[in-house]
Amino acid sequence: MTTREDRRSDALAADTRSEPVRVLLVADQPAVGDRAASAIEARASRFAVTAAADATEGLGVVDSGEVDCVVSGYDLPGMDGVEFLRAVRDRVDDLPFVLFTARGSEAVASEAVAAGVDEYLPVGGDEGHADTEDLADTDDTDDTDDTDDPYATLASRVERVVSRSHTECRVTEHLDRMTDAFCGIDESWRLSYLNEQAAELLDRDADDLLGDRIWDRFEALRGTELEERFREAMATGEPADFEYRFDGLGRDFAIDAYPSDTGLSVYFRDVTEKRERERELRELSERFQLAVEGADVGVWDWDVRTDEVRFDERWAGMLGYDHSEIAFDLSEWEERVHPNDLTEAWAALEAHFAGETEYYQCDHRMETKSGDWKWIRDRGRVVERNDEGEPVRAVGIHIDVTEEKERERDLERYRRLVDELPDSVALYDADGRFAVVNDRLTEVYDSTREALVGRKSPLLQRLRETGDNDPFAALVSGDRETLSGSVELDLADRSDAIVDFGLRRLVIDGEFDGVLGVARDVTEKRRRQRELERTSARLEALFEDSPDMIDIHDEAGEIVDANPVMAAELGYDREEIAGMDVWEIDAELDPAEGIDLWQRIEMGETRRLETTFRRADDTTFPVEVHVRRVDVRGEDRFLATSRDISERKAYERRIERENERLDEFANIVSHDLRNPLNVLSGYLRLARETGNESYFDRCDTALDEMERLIDDVLTLARQGDAVGSVDPVPLNELATRYANEALGSIDGVGDDDDGGREDETAGSIEIAVETERDVLADPGRLKRLLQNLFRNAAEHGGDRVVVGDLPNGFYVEDDGPGIPEDCRDEVFESGHTTSESGTGFGLAIVERIAEAHGWEVTLTEGDDGGARFEFTGVERP
Repeated sequence: MTTREDRRSDALAADTRSEPVRVLLVADQPAVGDRAASAIEARASRFAVTAAADATEGLGVVDSGEVDCVVSGYDLPGMDGVEFLRAVRDRVDDLPFVLFTARGSEAVASEAVAAGVDEYLPVGGDEGHADTEDLADTDDTDDTDDTDDPYATLASRVERVVSRSHTECRVTEHLDRMTDAFCGIDESWRLSYLNEQAAELLDRDADDLLGDRIWDRFEALRGTELEERFREAMATGEPADFEYRFDGLGRDFAIDAYPSDTGLSVYFRDVTEKRERERELRELSERFQLAVEGADVGVWDWDVRTDEVRFDERWAGMLGYDHSEIAFDLSEWEERVHPNDLTEAWAALEAHFAGETEYYQCDHRMETKSGDWKWIRDRGRVVERNDEGEPVRAVGIHIDVTEEKERERDLERYRRLVDELPDSVALYDADGRFAVVNDRLTEVYDSTREALVGRKSPLLQRLRETGDNDPFAALVSGDRETLSGSVELDLADRSDAIVDFGLRRLVIDGEFDGVLGVARDVTEKRRRQRELERTSARLEALFEDSPDMIDIHDEAGEIVDANPVMAAELGYDREEIAGMDVWEIDAELDPAEGIDLWQRIEMGETRRLETTFRRADDTTFPVEVHVRRVDVRGEDRFLATSRDISERKAYERRIERENERLDEFANIVSHDLRNPLNVLSGYLRLARETGNESYFDRCDTALDEMERLIDDVLTLARQGDAVGSVDPVPLNELATRYANEALGSIDGVGDDDDGGREDETAGSIEIAVETERDVLADPGRLKRLLQNLFRNAAEHGGDRVVVGDLPNGFYVEDDGPGIPEDCRDEVFESGHTTSESGTGFGLAIVERIAEAHGWEVTLTEGDDGGARFEFTGVERP
């Protein structure tokens, strides 16, 4: 593409092409004419000289138009050379004219110059040349005059004026052909030239403007940017290009001004329409920008050839990025599109690139900076293609449609929910026609959606026939909001069907949108209801008056009904139990295991199980449950009969404990009594054999050991797991009395089978009582507990026993050797003893008495290293 400067340089370049140059020679002397013609033709082969005898003949040649230059003498017949020049100028204003004469003088030269001669050359030499120097542009040729030969100089001058004339003609022709307007301004700011385009744009006559100062003819330009830029270019010699709004003409011009030694060459063109379009485009761009900002739209601009993509700040911000974090590359988009959506997006792009679609559009997901996914509506189009029709540039926008997609999903979810409903759902218009139907309704009428939509609803027709005052019309008019009931209706698969329906007037955005209807075929349900009514009377008495707890639940574990006994036992109202799940009452039932159990029960089969029920107050009790699967009006139900087995469980526990005790006694008798019996048997045998009566003393010792062992076993057996009545017992008095006197047998005060044997350890230890408080206890059992602890201390070498208070009980502590920590759990076992005189049942009896009272006994180390027995959970009066 060429610039204005290039075009100007081409236009002003000299024309050096070898075209024929026709020279008219009118000499005032024949000899001069012959020599002049020879010199001119010898100068260049393209010169062709035509001689004329006088001025009249010469004017005829000029009129023929076949002349490029005129060379004339001065002393011509009929008129002189200057008159001849004037006649030529009248015919052709710009035809080059050289006056070559022997009569050179200042007067002739001045007259010739005034008439417009191009060159003045005296035959006798170069006189007067200085006077006409301004007629020749010496910069247009490299030739120099030959001052020794005036004819050679003449030929040179002819060549110069012809060359200059050709160039100027061609420049003028070029300027007139230019699409740009052009004007020349001389150094005095006068207009020296305007081409046709300039005159047309300025709406002035070129001849009227030429020679006038630009500031005089266009006064509105004074003091404007244009004057400033023109004067600056003239002053600095530097070109200027700018745009200027000429209000006087109502036009915008793009102006290029090129300064030279002779003035300014000014090119200008009308860009008014372009600027209007740019203003419109700017306004449109501003409106688009406002729309983009208001709509939160991101913009992309893609160079398809290089895959450079310009993303704006909103495009980046939509994904949670700063604009600086996004590179201008296609991969920034491609890598963020969800893998499952990328193929579809590229397919849409390629279809648009191929011209198959007017626009590119695709909804796809894109990953945000935080790792979430957003739904993006991607739209764009190709705005530039190359000569082969291939896309070069495409632009488009991103719109965040995540909320819209969520709403669409919600709508689809709602539609599916409605379609999956077991009830028939429809939207009716004001005339009672189907507007929207769900799948269930198409099944009821054995039809399709397309066939049903627009048809009258049989349900509404039946309702309007049997109802009073057209209740459907009341819904449409707004006189009522809802309507419900039952109606008999002929359906596709049965006649006289019973249908429950509910209708509601639907208003959206304050306008009536239709009537929403929900209907259900309840024919079978009503039949089962009638059957249930016939049997309910018979079952009601059994259910209501049963002494056992009875409930009915479904396969999911929801309790349908419960009898009064169950409600009373659990502490609920009957209405509260109905609707509860079985595992809310059954404390041991896992929901999944319960459902699995019920599914494995056959119809009519009964299963028995034992579990624990939880009352409303969160207490529990054991129950025996019999579950039977029954058919209630065509539906599977489970009839559960439950009975409180607390007493039976207590009895079983007592039997179990007695059995354990019998096992314990059996072990004692079989093991512990066998040792002294063996000793007694051995010493008796020795006494018989030897007659030594000392063996009888040892027999007495064995018998005493057996008596003590039997006494402890009987005590252990009689203590049991419970105590009789409890009374306030002053613990200090009981302990002090034991310290001051023998308390009798180990069976307690008043026992008849104590054998009259007193405690042998009563006086062997010091007992310190440090308590003043009473406890609730069985006095005899508490006495035995203290007695065994005191005896235990004495048997293990203790000298002192302390009885003291605890915040929630009391303690008994001795100063004996103590019991190692790893052996403390064993001391309460029956038969365990570390003393040679002990039976091993004393501490077992202590633990049994404490448990019978509900106390907890703990063995720790005393302050003096002995054994410390702490009793907690003790009640006080």
